[in-house]
Amino acid sequence: MKKTFKKRVALLLAAALTLSVISVSPAQAARKKKADFDPNGTYHATLGIQTCTDLWLTHMGYYEKSQNSYYNTKNADKLMYKNKDTNKDTAAAGTLTNAEIAGNGTYTVKLEGLDSMNETDISQLHIATDIPLNDTVKFTDVKASINGKEILSFDEGVPENEDPYLQGGMVILLLNHWRAELVKEVAAKGLSETVESGYKLLNGTQDENVEITFTVSGFDYDNPDATAATETPATKNTSDSGDATDSSSSVPAVPVAIVVIIIAVIGIGIIIVRKKKK
Repeated sequence: MKKTFKKRVALLLAAALTLSVISVSPAQAARKKKADFDPNGTYHATLGIQTCTDLWLTHMGYYEKSQNSYYNTKNADKLMYKNKDTNKDTAAAGTLTNAEIAGNGTYTVKLEGLDSMNETDISQLHIATDIPLNDTVKFTDVKASINGKEILSFDEGVPENEDPYLQGGMVILLLNHWRAELVKEVAAKGLSETVESGYKLLNGTQDENVEITFTVSGFDYDNPDATAATETPATKNTSDSGDATDSSSSVPAVPVAIVVIIIAVIGIGIIIVRKKKK
């Protein structure tokens, strides 16, 4: 009887173990492993922005569905807001231009021709990418311009550090009302919050433009087409530079030689006179 009982218990345990393996294995197989960064790969970036005056026009641009319900939909590259009359998600007029990050280089993401519909305040501004999280890729020389005027720049990009917003890839922050340390850093650069939830930076009119340029490094190859706009070199003071050059190279050689000869002759004359006196 005891042997039979033990056999039954053993069979039940074996069955339970088999069922547990069967039930876990499909789940493990279905679980997607996050891809590693490919230094020879090609990735993408988009401009993330949110206004905060009244309508809260929003384009977060995260490359992941749980944090960006518009991802991979017809509204993925539009600024959306909740229309108060219809209570429906509505697209604001404006064109978003994304960047294909194909190697080391300087890239631009932008929003052009925005009808901001009286929205003047911005609570968030960032670069969203689908580059897997890694310690290799660096973002430097990050600059934001609004309506042709540079408003902010970072020598080194400020990475997003809150996990929910990083499921789709690396994110670089420029403005975010809900990141106290970033608000302080931006204020130290001369741009302080001027409204309850952010910064008054838009005009509230039609045809507004927002642009972010940034340099990416960490890939195993360079993108020859991804170069920064050529800056106009500082005007040289030709008279000053000419004077400096002349002072070192245009001193007449003949007068100097004559002076040397005269000094030598005088020295020889003094020696001869001394010898005669002796």
